[in-house]
Amino acid sequence: MLALAVAEGGPLKLDEIAEATDAPRSVLEQVMPTLRTAGIVRSERGPSGGYRLNRPADEITLERVVRLFQGQLAPIGYATRRNPDPAPELVDRSLRPVWEDVRDATIEILERTSFADLAKRAASADRSRA
Repeated sequence: MLALAVAEGGPLKLDEIAEATDAPRSVLEQVMPTLRTAGIVRSERGPSGGYRLNRPADEITLERVVRLFQGQLAPIGYATRRNPDPAPELVDRSLRPVWEDVRDATIEILERTSFADLAKRAASADRSRA
């Protein structure tokens, strides 16, 4: 996703994404269809084809992509919003609220971070190295 955002939406071939991210091609072959099915990227055939973002990078949040692959964002099962795991009463009164705060803070950070933001950070880092 970040490689596509840095490339201003693409298209990038799988090998180009692998090179830009140091991700094994075999991993990308598993990840990209999931992103395509979710409507986040699309693939284009042909010599000038490849993968591209399906919408502008500023409309794609890190939260959306992380949830796609990880599911719940609660750090522990009894802090999930839906169907939390049962917790002992002591944990319920003391630790659960802390883990819920961690969950909510994590979600808030991921929701406000778009791939356009990340692409700007990457470009800024590249300029500072030059």
